[in-house]
Amino acid sequence: MIQSNETDIYKTIKQAILQQKLRPNMQLVEDVIAESFGVSRTPVRNVLRRLAYEKLVTIIPHKGTFVSCPAVTEAKEVFEMRRVLEAAAIRKACKLAEEEHLDRLRALIEEEHEAHAQGDMFGVLQISGDFHLKIAEIAGNSYYLRYLEELISLTYVIIAFYGYKQLMYCSSDEHTQILEAIRLKDEAAAEQLIVQHLTLIEQSLDFAEAENLPSSLVDIFKEVRSPS
Repeated sequence: MIQSNETDIYKTIKQAILQQKLRPNMQLVEDVIAESFGVSRTPVRNVLRRLAYEKLVTIIPHKGTFVSCPAVTEAKEVFEMRRVLEAAAIRKACKLAEEEHLDRLRALIEEEHEAHAQGDMFGVLQISGDFHLKIAEIAGNSYYLRYLEELISLTYVIIAFYGYKQLMYCSSDEHTQILEAIRLKDEAAAEQLIVQHLTLIEQSLDFAEAENLPSSLVDIFKEVRSPS
């Protein structure tokens, strides 16, 4: 289980990637990270392995760890696969959803509204991912959930690379409409809404070549961890 200091390092690096402070292909140097957080290299290595599992960073043997850099083709394939997988998952979720499942989805939408109101885009993105994962969980197929977790992690990287800081990643209004379709057990409407929702997110991204913004790791981590 990840320890508390590892949790702090994990959240800070992940937030820095999603806020586009750590840019794709930027190297994450273990010694610098360890010094920034006042820890040994062991917890840093554990965090980097976790981030690599989530596809947020890439570990290249004998070279180091780098923020992932999805090509445009890969980014579009991720959204294509999400549409296929989530369309199937939501149809099953419509059949199997019970009131307790609907209550959890409503709670996530409320949390998303709150994060929007506070301007917490990192929180919005996390909660949005949880909303989509909950639908896959309701569908009752462990493979839906497993593969969607990986695709959502890749989506975080894609948004960080090709998106904008001002991007309202997932509209809670769209999630409300999706929830209503699930409540009504309207499989066709639910599928159409979730496919359209994912397509709109993809279309909101700028697939023009992103510009690298060099900055030191120490300064980046200080900025991310400091209270706004």
